Amino acid sequence: MKKGKLYSVGIGPGDSELMTLKAVRLLEECDVVALPKGDNAVLTAKNIVNKIVDLDKKEQLVIHMPMTKDMKVMDEAHRKGADDVIALLEQGKNVVFITLGCPTIYATCIYVHKLLLEDGYEAELVPGVTSFCAVSAKLNVSLCEREEPLFILPGSYKDSMKFLDMPGNKILMKSASEIANVRDELQKRNILQNAAMVERCGLDGEKVYFDLNDIDEKSSYFSIILVKEKGME
Repeated sequence: MKKGKLYSVGIGPGDSELMTLKAVRLLEECDVVALPKGDNAVLTAKNIVNKIVDLDKKEQLVIHMPMTKDMKVMDEAHRKGADDVIALLEQGKNVVFITLGCPTIYATCIYVHKLLLEDGYEAELVPGVTSFCAVSAKLNVSLCEREEPLFILPGSYKDSMKFLDMPGNKILMKSASEIANVRDELQKRNILQNAAMVERCGLDGEKVYFDLNDIDEKSSYFSIILVKEKGME
């Protein structure tokens, strides 16, 4: 029996209309949809896709992706997820593992994807619209022009803050737990006035902040800050 294939598919940042045609086709054709689940019962990615493709008509595999920096806990979860996918591939089933945004940008699905490749299975990455591109569009500004460089930083990691001193525009992702500290770092460098943030871009509860002094320090995990070196223009 021919083994199945894994497709790690980006579904965009939240607006279901930003799903690519390829993502829709693969979701319609696949045998199984793998759904990422965090530490609560909400299946955000599934809710987005369901507006375009009815996933409840598909076989589903829920893969737990714990929201932690404990490497042991993460490694165990990724290994279990990979083993569960492998069991389906061995049955000749093609699996689409959906992920918010793009699977190449800070996506948890990439760890399962890499394990499948290491184990000798066929796996393909399918890009999606990135969250920071959607945020830039929501703010109605460009990410970068002409010679301007762009830095994409994980805001919850303190080592990222040193890159704020580099010339160019910055995207700060995954900042929610450290949002107040990130704001303080921007203030300290006198660039807070050059920053804007979108929370839950394209999702229910979307909020846009052009003044980061107004943000809730308990902002959603889906919060992205754009810092423009020359200001929001």
